[in-house]
Amino acid sequence: HEKAKEGLERIDNGFLPSVVVEELVHVLERLKFDKKVISEKIGEVLDTYEVLSIGENEILEAKDSIMKESVSFKKFNDKLILSTAKREDLPLFTFDEGLVDECKANGIKPFVIT
Repeated sequence: HEKAKEGLERIDNGFLPSVVVEELVHVLERLKFDKKVISEKIGEVLDTYEVLSIGENEILEAKDSIMKESVSFKKFNDKLILSTAKREDLPLFTFDEGLVDECKANGIKPFVIT
């Protein structure tokens, strides 16, 4: 968590695909955080980052990528994040090595803290 915090602090202006906010809410809910805390975290995210909408093109690109690669739809959120980064021509902050490899394969610059 410290590496993630350090990485986020080094980002001047951040963007988040809306699916990342949804994932955050689901994780906090699964960890049994209080509703008030979850609500505050959503507010902090909205105050700190620009949230990018995911459109039909990103959904279709994610679906097509999954079908082409014959991988599980469990990767759908990752594919949405990748397609949004690609659309916006933005680097992608991640610790997920698989996602780093996918970034490189798709011409997306991964932002990795070592």
